[in-house]
Amino acid sequence: MNFKTPAIIATLALTATASFASGDENNLLDDYLDAQAHAKALSAQLETMGVESNPNVEFNSPATLSQKLDAYQDKISDLQSQFDTVRTAN
Repeated sequence: MNFKTPAIIATLALTATASFASGDENNLLDDYLDAQAHAKALSAQLETMGVESNPNVEFNSPATLSQKLDAYQDKISDLQSQFDTVRTAN
């Protein structure tokens, strides 16, 4: 075995790891953007039902993308609860 083979294997392994990490970040970003869109859609539906709502989440300090996603998922849960309450009342 010559010295180039282990170097090539190490390089390929590092490249594959970097690709997976990048893919995870892209999935997280996609999930975050989907959550924002979902919150806006629920808020718009509530507005048509006569309920004031705000689809936005305010961050008082810097937050990671994961923290932002969690916050939007909480917002979606709150908006969904409002929607269910209004729909049940009517």
